[in-house]
Amino acid sequence: MGKKNCGNRGVTLIEKWVRHLPETAVRNRREYIRSYFCGSREEQEKEVWRSLSEQWRKVFLAACVFLGVIFLAAGSEWLGAKDISIHRDRDGEELNRELNIDTGKEKESYDLIIHPKAYTEKEERKAFDKAKSYLKKHMKGDNPSLNEVKGRLHFPEQIPGNQVKISWDTGDLSLIDEAGNVFNEDLKEPVIIKVNTSLSYGEHREMIMTPVRLVPGQADKKGTKIDGIKKKLEQIEKENAGKDTFRIPSSINGSEITEADKGNGRLPALAAIGILCLVLLWYTEEERQKQKKAKAVKETMEEYPIIISRFVLLLGAGMTIQGAVHSIGSSFDRDHPKFVYRQFQQADKKIALGMSQAQALRELGSSIQLPCYKKLSVLLSQSLLRGTRDLLSRLEEEETEAFSERKETARRKGEEASTKLLMPMILMLIVILTLLMVPAFLSFS
Repeated sequence: MGKKNCGNRGVTLIEKWVRHLPETAVRNRREYIRSYFCGSREEQEKEVWRSLSEQWRKVFLAACVFLGVIFLAAGSEWLGAKDISIHRDRDGEELNRELNIDTGKEKESYDLIIHPKAYTEKEERKAFDKAKSYLKKHMKGDNPSLNEVKGRLHFPEQIPGNQVKISWDTGDLSLIDEAGNVFNEDLKEPVIIKVNTSLSYGEHREMIMTPVRLVPGQADKKGTKIDGIKKKLEQIEKENAGKDTFRIPSSINGSEITEADKGNGRLPALAAIGILCLVLLWYTEEERQKQKKAKAVKETMEEYPIIISRFVLLLGAGMTIQGAVHSIGSSFDRDHPKFVYRQFQQADKKIALGMSQAQALRELGSSIQLPCYKKLSVLLSQSLLRGTRDLLSRLEEEETEAFSERKETARRKGEEASTKLLMPMILMLIVILTLLMVPAFLSFS
């Protein structure tokens, strides 16, 4: 019982929302319903609100499902902090994975370089040459040259895009440490430091000695916590150099590590897709109503020549207008209902209940909402007031005109169908010509 009451409250809530829809939406739906729905004005009005409630109910249920998906996606990202799976490129290309580092006090994005697997002998020689060129160009860091070093030197442990490992030995850590930090605040005069660089890849080792002239200056700033985490990430990548896939922990030294492309773009994209689907769901029902209206109008127009012909036949046989309306209205079949015959049936019922024939015929033309039927209702209602002397001849003229229009419509549809068939016929001709000409050309060659 409680579930039933809950469901009724949900329906009532949706009906209240529907009552607050813009008047334009209600008016358009009322127009669509009137063009195809077979029923009284009260029944039509009920159908208008029923269809709007059903449409809103579908959108409401879809919105609930969509919000559930959003909450599940957000929960899986916020609650389930898992290690990050990294895949190396199988084609030997270098990859970058953007990671977010959150220490609690600092936040920064970091591009972790994912190096490819082992070199061949030829690739190894090229890698060493590339490493030497890189160090020659970038070792000075932001200093003017290695002959005038005041600030930090660039001592990478590995060259970007290169698997050759590098280690450094300055001989005097009190002046230059292995990270390239310079301690020259106590210097009184320039000093020459011999920096030894060891390049290694597997069993291959090469040593380079580079003289560096250190001049007096200010001490370097200490590295931040994020710098240490970056080095840890690079160390993890190097330790797994021989693996196609490895994992990065979700936390390093109490700092959170996340993928930059995970969670930032997924939820907004998911929200945009969901909103788009809800809008499309609403307008799909609008389009369905338009199609039902178009179908009813088409059927009603197709029946017009037949109805005029039946009026001519019945009135010519001596039947009254009311009898002709009753005969046409009785053609309404509930198994295969057509809107126009239902309207004639409704007009016959109105006359039987006491409405004047002229009023019922005028309402018949208004309910069908097509010019030809309005013209017919005017002819019939006027004949009740002025007599039926010219009615039969005018109906015969209308019959001739209606069948001519029907023939013209059929001819136009035939032309449209032939135009649609033209392209497939051209494609078939091209295929046939190809089948005939290709063997001929092959035989000549």
